[in-house]
Amino acid sequence: MVQTLQEALEDSEIFRGLQHHPRTFRFTEEVRVVLTVVDRPPHLYVKEQDDGSLSVSGPMANVLHVMASSLNFTYHLIRPVDKIYGSELDNGTWSGMTGHIVRKEADIALSPYSRSVEKNKFLEYTHSIYYDFLQFVAGKGQPEIDPWGFLFPLDSVVWAALLASLVITWLAMVVIGSNNNEKGVGCFTWITDLFLEHLRVALRQDFCLEQRHGSERMLVLGWMVVTMMVTWSYSGNLVSLLAVRYIPKPLQTLRDLLDSSVTLIMTRNDIFRNFLLTVKSGDLKGLGNLYKVGRVKYQLSKTFPDVMENLVTKGHHVLFSPGLGLDRLAANYFANTGRCDFYKMRMALFPITHCIIGLKGNLLVRAMSYRVRAILESGLYDHWLMSSIPFSTVCRHAPSIITVREPLAINNLWGMLVLLGAGLLLALVTFCLELYVDKRCSDGAL
Repeated sequence: MVQTLQEALEDSEIFRGLQHHPRTFRFTEEVRVVLTVVDRPPHLYVKEQDDGSLSVSGPMANVLHVMASSLNFTYHLIRPVDKIYGSELDNGTWSGMTGHIVRKEADIALSPYSRSVEKNKFLEYTHSIYYDFLQFVAGKGQPEIDPWGFLFPLDSVVWAALLASLVITWLAMVVIGSNNNEKGVGCFTWITDLFLEHLRVALRQDFCLEQRHGSERMLVLGWMVVTMMVTWSYSGNLVSLLAVRYIPKPLQTLRDLLDSSVTLIMTRNDIFRNFLLTVKSGDLKGLGNLYKVGRVKYQLSKTFPDVMENLVTKGHHVLFSPGLGLDRLAANYFANTGRCDFYKMRMALFPITHCIIGLKGNLLVRAMSYRVRAILESGLYDHWLMSSIPFSTVCRHAPSIITVREPLAINNLWGMLVLLGAGLLLALVTFCLELYVDKRCSDGAL
């Protein structure tokens, strides 16, 4: 007859083996362990069979099979009536899986638990098998055209180098050509004309070399080669960049979120809420203030797929949940629609552990902890987890820049037109000033 765990621990040899050699311990005879479970996608899925018995699947089920094989035990699965992890009731008892453990109706809770100071007093935790964070997911904006994209074919360093080359070539020409300055031409006027001549070369305008001799001509030819190469590269890249569309991701930090008008959606968590309301300063205090101004909505986790599709995609709501759960929601959305309409903000808060638990002092939990660490360090759990979420990485690094093939329109070119108009207006003002100054000088001469 198979012994229960409590019966097996009454054997002093088994007790000492678990206590002193938990890393290598193995039951000599099969032991029956009772496990309490609830659904925790994507870590664990619980299914009730036709005969009323339970079966489990998912990454945590794989962990259970490794534990059963390594420690040589069989198991029986039970599930709390309320199908929850459990919380303390007004009469001091606990509901859910925690109640099963406290009342010793189960030896182990398989669904992964997060550590807490309150529960740490009476629960035994294994090493964390997975670490997660609370994260924010927001909807991407519609592809936008950058009207100043004509500046992007050249890097800022190239623009600076081109300007520096223009100045250096101009100054070299001033030094070399100082002895050839025509009589009757003012020094300032001559230097200015030299600069404008080199600028015309850069702008691919007409330029005459007949007045240049020797080293001056070679210097100008060198400058022409440089500007031609840069101009050809610029024009080729510009055509490509005009086809680029930028997908805005405006919310990246907690400060961005607080400064916006979006509403935060999350599951009801009074402990988390009470903590934020006690923070006295910083962005976390601002996050707590969202509760006071009505910018927080509570939703059940089972409604999150509809929330993602109908609210988050519109850009007015942000979903706040453990990061892996958000990855799963985005992966399912991609599987249904073929689109990646969401992005994670860079900000992550409050690390979350995922542990197997038992009652305080449970020696089996301590023995399982060593095996959990081995599974974690081997990368098996991450492999099982990612394999259980189809398309889990497709949208993780989705590009924020896309290219399209469509005719050029004012939306693409208005930045260049603004620059052209500003240049023509400046030229008109300069021309009017020249006419005015020339007229004043002519009147004075008379």
